[in-house]
Amino acid sequence: MAAIITAPAPRRALPAPRWALPLMAVAVALLWLVTMEGAAVSQAIAGAPAFLHELFHDGRHLLGVPCH
Repeated sequence: MAAIITAPAPRRALPAPRWALPLMAVAVALLWLVTMEGAAVSQAIAGAPAFLHELFHDGRHLLGVPCH
């Protein structure tokens, strides 16, 4: 009698919590602000062209992101 070979049952992914996607979006936005913000957001929010750049300046160096 021939053996019947069956494929293993597919694994089901665990459902993500409802707060995971908004938290990830905030984290990505914050990372962008710290690493890439040049002056456009600063001008729109604070009215000063380099406000956020100067605010995050030390954080950029701490993360190893070149900013000048």
